[in-house]
Amino acid sequence: MLIVETVINRYLALDPEMLDKLEVFSGKVIKLEIIGINKVLYMLPDGKCIQVSTEYEGEVDTTLRGTPMALFKMGIVSDAATLLLKGEVEISGDTRLGHQFKNVFSQMDIDWSEPLADIVGDTFAYQIQQSGKKIGGWGKDVIKSVSSSVSEYLQEESRDVITETELNIFNDDVDQLRDDVDRLQAKIKTLSK
Repeated sequence: MLIVETVINRYLALDPEMLDKLEVFSGKVIKLEIIGINKVLYMLPDGKCIQVSTEYEGEVDTTLRGTPMALFKMGIVSDAATLLLKGEVEISGDTRLGHQFKNVFSQMDIDWSEPLADIVGDTFAYQIQQSGKKIGGWGKDVIKSVSSSVSEYLQEESRDVITETELNIFNDDVDQLRDDVDRLQAKIKTLSK
């Protein structure tokens, strides 16, 4: 497990505040059940690093179970509710601890300029970082635009999905129908007496 542990700890070292964030997990054991490759990893964080082992004899505090891709996505997205609702990732044991542990990874704030500067120099690293920000912003805009276009197409053109207004009207009609049925039942009870 030395390779996995080294990779994880080098990644965590890119965020200078990460060690302080890991301190609250000191003494806890997080079990990762990786579906598809049938691997089990035990993560033992402390204030210095995360130890990774394939064997652990004691009780674990929380278990995270999912495919490698689902566990990776869970670590980088800010809201993992979708992954949990779809059943892509399961948390058992101390679920609060599992969510807190996941949040530490999703809140990582890595300044890539220093590692890049060590490789390519300060000037080029700055240019790469600025280009990355522009591409990232452009990518978010494209995703938002495509999402909006697909949503509009499905609601307005193909009529496969109803609009929020149509849903509200339908819900109001159902409420009205329920009230009418309740009144009819009350009248029938009154007439039958």
